[in-house]
Amino acid sequence: MPALRPGGLKNSHRANVVIAIILATLALAPLLKYWGAASTYADAILFFGSLSAQILMVYEKFESWIIWLVVDAGYVALYASQDLLFTSVLYITFTVLAAMGWSKWYGAHRSASRSL
Repeated sequence: MPALRPGGLKNSHRANVVIAIILATLALAPLLKYWGAASTYADAILFFGSLSAQILMVYEKFESWIIWLVVDAGYVALYASQDLLFTSVLYITFTVLAAMGWSKWYGAHRSASRSL
């Protein structure tokens, strides 16, 4: 098996990730509603966004950081709307860490590209 290198996804793969998140959300949200969850669609899309970001991180794809930024910001809004202050602060911290990670990965990629 060839070694994986950090990089970006093709546009078709980006579209597949977005479509998979949306379809999985549409499948899970009604179950969450049936079980009495507080925020069905928000919980579902943030869950599948997190899962997608984690999978993309394993394969060292830059898009993982963008998804983490969106997901963490979504969790901040969700928890703030439920008056969960400390959890909101935790996810603000995660959002900042995702921004720093994205910046570091992107900077390393640019410097490696320049040296070629």
